[in-house]
Amino acid sequence: MPEPQLALDLDDLDGLDDRSRLPLYAQVADMFATRIRPAQAKLAGRALPSELETAAHFRISRPTVRQAMGQLLSEGLIERGRGKGTFVAPPHAGRDLGRAFEFDFIRGQGDHKFEFRLLARERVVAPPAVAAALRLAADEAVERVTRLRLRGGELVAFEERFMPLREARKISDAMLKHELGAVFARRLFNGGRGRVTFRVRAVPADARAARHLDLRKGAPVLASEHTFFAPRDAPVLHGFVFFRGDRYDFRFQAPLRGIRESKPARAGR
Repeated sequence: MPEPQLALDLDDLDGLDDRSRLPLYAQVADMFATRIRPAQAKLAGRALPSELETAAHFRISRPTVRQAMGQLLSEGLIERGRGKGTFVAPPHAGRDLGRAFEFDFIRGQGDHKFEFRLLARERVVAPPAVAAALRLAADEAVERVTRLRLRGGELVAFEERFMPLREARKISDAMLKHELGAVFARRLFNGGRGRVTFRVRAVPADARAARHLDLRKGAPVLASEHTFFAPRDAPVLHGFVFFRGDRYDFRFQAPLRGIRESKPARAGR
């Protein structure tokens, strides 16, 4: 069986910058993403260089390469096959599904409107996962914003968002009365087209989420983890929204394409 065609050539990539505040794994992920994202549909199914080849080329450890691949995986750019390698993933047809958790959802159903109640804005050291998502140095400060989301006066979600300080300075308290995705799209993207990645899953509520949502600790909640990117693919917001499952109604409609039935094979004589 012939070897799969490579999606990119390591020799075409720049070297890593030891003076950059961006972690090494994030630099590798950015270089791969810059090559994959504009031509993802065309490159789908093509293989990436192996971890060993990538580590040797950049003179970094294999765990660092795995961390870079993990970031690409979370962004939906690659997929892995056990024992087969890493390949460019096909673009997701349902990518706009994430809008249901940020844009369509907050428009409300019937006569009910959603409102956002600001709890706090504070400067904190970015937790490791947040620093990685926002491509910041490990000890860099960010602004943490916590809010409650209500529908028709009824509490439905607790939000915890993190922004680089350069972006947080552009966001006023008045803007925080609105959905943040729309705020970023209108105010910060200057008419350009950004993107957002979503991961939605059921998780046990931690102490703080449980307190704000009036639940017992450990109760299941629906968690949306997301990162917003500006048009030049710079991450500008990372965070979580924890929804009370008993007060969240998600509805989705999409067209289904017809599937042709295969004809039964003729029995050999």
